[in-house]
Amino acid sequence: MKLALRLSPLPLLFAGTPAWACTLCHSRTAEEVRMAIFGPDFLSNCAALAAPAPVLLVVACAARKYLL
Repeated sequence: MKLALRLSPLPLLFAGTPAWACTLCHSRTAEEVRMAIFGPDFLSNCAALAAPAPVLLVVACAARKYLL
């Protein structure tokens, strides 16, 4: 019991560290992808991604109402 109590804070030491073993995360390509996604047009990217959702919701509601 005492050993488990002493080792319980051990995972907290590793929780905040990044995964340095991932070679893709720290490459030039990964940096370019992050800049393309989270760049200055981030809000327009989010809007373009969310735009079809209301249309699909209306179509699903209409199909449920008129076809079922």
